[in-house]
Amino acid sequence: MRSRRRSPFDRAREAAPGFAIVGLGIAGVFVAMNVLVSSAPFGSGASASPNAGVSAPPPPSPSLQSLDTPYPVGSAGPRVSLPTDRPTIVHSAVSESDPGGIWKVYLLYPAFVEGTTPYADAIDSEVLTELETRAAQWEGGPAAIRQAPGKVNTLYGSFTTEMLTAALGSFTLSWVDDSRTSGPASYVETLNFDLGTGQRIGFDDLFVDSTTALDILAGQALPMLQDQLGVDYDPTLTVEGTNPSAANYLNWALTSEGMKITFASHQVSPRGDLLPTVVVPWHFLKPVMVETGPVAALAGF
Repeated sequence: MRSRRRSPFDRAREAAPGFAIVGLGIAGVFVAMNVLVSSAPFGSGASASPNAGVSAPPPPSPSLQSLDTPYPVGSAGPRVSLPTDRPTIVHSAVSESDPGGIWKVYLLYPAFVEGTTPYADAIDSEVLTELETRAAQWEGGPAAIRQAPGKVNTLYGSFTTEMLTAALGSFTLSWVDDSRTSGPASYVETLNFDLGTGQRIGFDDLFVDSTTALDILAGQALPMLQDQLGVDYDPTLTVEGTNPSAANYLNWALTSEGMKITFASHQVSPRGDLLPTVVVPWHFLKPVMVETGPVAALAGF
């Protein structure tokens, strides 16, 4: 049974700081999610990059792979007038543990404070639902089996705020799954919101020609990564991981400087502990951007 969801302010007044991991439910079954608002144990406002090494690409996890495609945020509401000040967000979490000690979950996420942006409650509800689903799939899947005597399977995540204005919210979520015998596996997802409609922004919402936009991103990303990765640059792997396919550019975020791309573990480097990023300046993308699109102002329209 899911616990009653309260507003971020209520949670901020009542929740204790630090890692509060409460034992709930039965192992392998979707248990109640306890939403906490606290100071971020992974850092204030931004997450620390996962640092656990993986010597070889981990096998795919169906329970987590199913959430690689951005989760839809309901139907777009009518466009509304926005306040002049940017909204307030708080660190909330889906936090729970197996009473038998087999697994623990702690997934931080950004929650908009009700009243600071019109669609705060709708956005918060959808993000919470997504993380609850992710946790439930993991608990009933890879986490349900203890891999070694005394080992606790963990799923820990945090987030980075990439952009937060009165009109736009952009975040990068990262999490580490430590339920495998091969070692921890790192994952990433980005959330980009049009706060005037409460809707998640799609890649096709930004560009009149998505195919050309992908070509531009690929042309910029490859040389940037070659310089950034250094000895970890693998010509074959990096070229394949940056080719202009939509699957290679799922995880994009908005920044004032340009579109930030985060590449998945093992996508462009043989190292499993890296989630490499590049920022492609808006002026490269401007020729194919929708002039009246949700982020057109970032490109100077």
